[in-house]
Amino acid sequence: MNLSSWIDLSGVFVELPIIIPLTPEGWKLPSLIGLCMCAAHIGPLLLIIIRWRQKNRFSEIPYIYIIIIIGIISCCVMAVSWQKTVVLFGRKRSIWLLSTIFTLGFLDCTSSLVYFDYMKRFRARYLSATFLGEAFTAIPPTLLAVLQGVGSEAICVQTANSTILEATYSQPRFSSTVFLFCIAGIVFLSLIAFILLRWTNIVTMADAAEKNPLNNIKSSIEIQQHETFPMNIDIQPTQLQHTSEMSFSTLILLLSLLVFSGAILIGCLQPLITYSLLPFGQKTFYYTSILSPLAYPSACFLSFRWPTITTRTTIVETIIGVSLCIFIVCTAWQSPCPWMADTLYGSIVMVTTWFLATLILAYIRIAIGNRIKMEWIDEKGMFYFGISTELGVILGTIPMFFLVNIFQIFVERLPCQTYCKI
Repeated sequence: MNLSSWIDLSGVFVELPIIIPLTPEGWKLPSLIGLCMCAAHIGPLLLIIIRWRQKNRFSEIPYIYIIIIIGIISCCVMAVSWQKTVVLFGRKRSIWLLSTIFTLGFLDCTSSLVYFDYMKRFRARYLSATFLGEAFTAIPPTLLAVLQGVGSEAICVQTANSTILEATYSQPRFSSTVFLFCIAGIVFLSLIAFILLRWTNIVTMADAAEKNPLNNIKSSIEIQQHETFPMNIDIQPTQLQHTSEMSFSTLILLLSLLVFSGAILIGCLQPLITYSLLPFGQKTFYYTSILSPLAYPSACFLSFRWPTITTRTTIVETIIGVSLCIFIVCTAWQSPCPWMADTLYGSIVMVTTWFLATLILAYIRIAIGNRIKMEWIDEKGMFYFGISTELGVILGTIPMFFLVNIFQIFVERLPCQTYCKI
């Protein structure tokens, strides 16, 4: 079920190396996508209002159906219209592409609250399976991108009777339209999976239902000590010895770290992905778009071995991850001629840095979620977890939009021009 939560937008971000050169927005497109995502957070806000009004009558199940079905339709619309432009305020703009991204963002941001809230119906050990499902949203788009190959590389051709070089772009093995239809098909399979979850006895057979709706801490620990996590990975009891409830101050600290790391990793870095990577070449952008999404499932597998970490370790790892993110921001600020631009070593450094930053901060997010699920007695803990994630994205995205589009402190490269002369 959780595979449908972000797979559509994961597919869009994986496809950006091919889409960006063919849109009028160019390198600024990721920041505009970030703004659409920020506006899409009205979805969780509306859900909070509905939840507050309905109180105990609230059920997330109808909203899960709505999210998945509209997501399928939106993917199909994007597949046939992403290259269409509309003249607005004197310039061509990718209104169709940005509109469908807003719709998908509206659905996916809301799903972060709805899906995790749905997990209160199941035992604590199945939360890692939920994270795994969300992590695997990066796998199908990545595999499709590998099959698709590198595209939209600028090929400089000298025009007739002129010394001016014009850019033409290489073609991938199959188009972005085919790519997006494949994503829509995967989301449809997720709909089938949720129907089976709701209308068959799978939950009963797996003994997955939470017997105590308040998620009693003692019983949760006993479950963790005597049963194994999904995928038959044994977790030693010593790793889950949380014998006391989480204090309110600890909860606030963990949620604050979640907001901060989300603001840096998703809110700040995504709008700068072109400025930090394209000065090193189109292939650097392509390989990063493939490898970085794989960092999240890697973090999820780490969580099977170390489902939680101490507060001190969480703080230290957050500092390391944020430091890597700051390095990426500094590189983007130096565009169009950053340190080690147009070199193989620079490309390796940037791809590695993006992967490690994503891996560390993604693992922190999972570890925080596991701790809240196991140690915070209130069943609304995971709801607060989802809210904190979305808040971080908003706080990071809005400032970056102004820096990129209004103040224009980041400079893009033009194709077929020479930069970084020694």
